[in-house]
This record gives sequence, structure tokens and C-alpha cells, in this order.
Amino acid sequence: MNIKEIVQTPYTTNPRFAPVNDVIFKPYTDEAFEQRRQEFNSLGDEVAFESDLAKKECLVEKTSRAMQLDDEPFYDIIDMGLEIPDDIIIMHKGKVEAAFVAMASGWNPGKVKGMTLAEVHQPVADNEMLLKASEGIWRSMTSGKSFHRYTWGISPLKSLSNHPSYIKPDFKSLNDLYFRVEHERTKTVDEDTAAFFIDVEVYPLSFIFHLKHEYIDLFKNTINSMTNNVLEYKNLVKVKELINGN
Repeated sequence: MNIKEIVQTPYTTNPRFAPVNDVIFKPYTDEAFEQRRQEFNSLGDEVAFESDLAKKECLVEKTSRAMQLDDEPFYDIIDMGLEIPDDIIIMHKGKVEAAFVAMASGWNPGKVKGMTLAEVHQPVADNEMLLKASEGIWRSMTSGKSFHRYTWGISPLKSLSNHPSYIKPDFKSLNDLYFRVEHERTKTVDEDTAAFFIDVEVYPLSFIFHLKHEYIDLFKNTINSMTNNVLEYKNLVKVKELINGN
């Protein structure tokens, strides 16, 4: 994990997608499966959905065939979502038609059904560049090539899921916080269909700072470059105070 590739200064909401050869999954452990299963059992349609159009167009089957996941393709988003380690969002003609997102970072996956990328990103602070790039992102997703990017956050929750239904505990120190990294990759299914795959990793923030002392300054400079709107949106107002020693 290249921290300097993930945490960049100055901070920007401009989506930095880069080409990648293919979507590769990490090993799927029993522990990870249990976490995903528990999230689905607990939150249900706030984690997974499959629209009527997705079922009619067999989007899950087409996506699993495009990924060459198994000898037999998946026919149901829940089956697929539980059998792979990544969260998945399937889009068709520019709209979200199926998803299994067990490890959401502060958003409710169940609320994005039928939305375009621009609509999905509407709540993001300082979203002008992100909204402007939405059509281009969709064209890239269906171009036949794969792309990837990293997004990150800092949270007092150590769980992989930061679904908004979970109450975040108060914190008094940077040692109480966790660094969340999302690795998003795209996969073209056909000219009208594409998928996002999202891998989530969580590390104690203190662990990251212990890797290299310079990372403290990297985070400090990045957070200090954020607007107040972004700080509020990413729940970093108090983190900014702590990292600046206030």
C-alpha cells in the first residue's frame, strides 16, 4: 500500500482514475465472509438490491461471466455479493441497477438504486469536479478497459462497515482512530453495462503513523488543505484540531 499515492496534497474531490490491467480479488477468508453475511443479515436491502431491469437484463449473470468468476455464473446479486470479497455495484445505461455493498463508508447503498453517477455523488462536499466528470467516468467504464482509484477516510469505527446506521463513538486522541482505504476498480461488461468493485481495508491510524514519521505531516498537510465543507462531510473537523495539536 502506497500511502503517498492514496493521500495526496492538496486534497481534491477530482476523481483520479488510472488504467489497470484487470480486476483482481484478494483472498477471501472465512472471517471476511462472515462479516459480509452478518452485514447483509442485519441491514438487508440497505446493503443489497437488484432492480427489475437488472433481473430482466440478467445483469448479474452477465457481470459474473465477464469476470469469469466460476464455471457457473451467478444469477442473483446476493449470491454473488456473498461469494466474492469485494463490494459490487452494477450499472446499466448509466444508472445503478444492482448492488451488494456490505462495507459502505458513511452512505446507505440501498438509496442509490436507479441513480446516475452524478446523482450518487450529489451529497459529496465540493462536488463540482466530480459531477462534471461523471459522464466521462461512465464512458470509461464501458470502454472495454478497466480503471482504478483510491479513496480514504478516518473514522472512530474499526469495523469494515461504516454504514450510517452505526453510531460513531466519541474520541479524544488520534490513537482512537482508524484509517479507511477504498480501492475502486471498474469492469466493462458490455457496451451498456459496467461494474464497480470496491475493496475496503482498515488500519489503526497509529499504525500508519508508525510506518513512517513523515506520514503524520502528509495527513496534516492534506487535512489542512481541505475546505470547511469537506472537513464537515468527511467528519474531520475534530481530527484537524487533534492533528494540529489544538
